[in-house]
Amino acid sequence: MDDLFRSGTLEMSSSPLETLAAPALWSDVLANRILILVSILLILNHLLDLFRLTPPLLYSYSRARGAEALEQSMGTARVRNRIALSLILPFCLILDCFHVLRPAFIDTLPAGWSAPATIGLVLAYLILRGLCYLFLQGRHLDQKIATTVRRNLYNYLMLILPILLLQAAVMLLVRVPDETICSVMRWTLTAVWAFAIGRSGQILHAYCSGFSTFLYLCALEIIPAATLVAVVVNF
Repeated sequence: MDDLFRSGTLEMSSSPLETLAAPALWSDVLANRILILVSILLILNHLLDLFRLTPPLLYSYSRARGAEALEQSMGTARVRNRIALSLILPFCLILDCFHVLRPAFIDTLPAGWSAPATIGLVLAYLILRGLCYLFLQGRHLDQKIATTVRRNLYNYLMLILPILLLQAAVMLLVRVPDETICSVMRWTLTAVWAFAIGRSGQILHAYCSGFSTFLYLCALEIIPAATLVAVVVNF
């Protein structure tokens, strides 16, 4: 009976297993660090203009005619356009860092390519949205109104970015799980987007019937956004 327990085979390795390498953090990727630095420089470069633009922006958030007044001021609109363009990069980096916009195919890419892929998705959405406006303005919609409605989204990009940055800072400070941060940011984006669409609807409704306003919003805003969501969900 003693021999039965003395003879046997040790299946485990006699040497300790090597510790598995921990996955690199998003901020540890060199490409992401470079993009973060570029984003900081872009924001700092336009910080003074952003402060000067705050009163007309607040007016555009509170009144539909505020958005129209901002667009009618060519100098103010030009500054707004430049700032909005510079904020696209940091906005995309936030979406990528917290997986707010994360199709499955991005997980198959090397770590350094996830941010460029997210930037590409956002730019594709903006291009599709621009094509929808290009198709309708002049033929079915007055060019001045179409331009005001199309650029109305730029105003809200300058609203959503500081909100997302503040949310990230607070939730990281209290160590909220990454999934919760992602969920909160998605709901915040949805709420701000819905508010922007509502403001665009008010601008359109001043010149169009209620049914026409609904059709314009579907063609100009909802279809591009739904296309982006479909890509995120299915790919």
